[in-house]
Amino acid sequence: MKKLMYSPDYTEKMRELKKYLDFQFGEETRKKVVKEIGSCVRSLREHEQIGISVRDMYGVDTDCLCVFVAKSYVFYRIEQDCIYVVNIYNEREDFMMDLFGIKTTSRETEDFWGE
Repeated sequence: MKKLMYSPDYTEKMRELKKYLDFQFGEETRKKVVKEIGSCVRSLREHEQIGISVRDMYGVDTDCLCVFVAKSYVFYRIEQDCIYVVNIYNEREDFMMDLFGIKTTSRETEDFWGE
């Protein structure tokens, strides 16, 4: 069984997610969501291919895989000696721009929202 390694970005985003969930929904919800994400990520050690290939899904030249859990996308890579968890994004975040520099919004949308 491979070990799990977490990027600093993933660790920081999980810390922020915990704060947000505590503030918005309370400790009980935070524990439930964090447990669900943690369980899914830990299961990658035994079922590393459970994720969807980002290359196949989005046509991006990367070796990352993605799993969707608790309204979040968890990106990871299978390395020779470990599973490397790259990052986690809420379903509302633009992970394509952040991870791969691919713009997914139209000019009209940006103009409308003033972004």
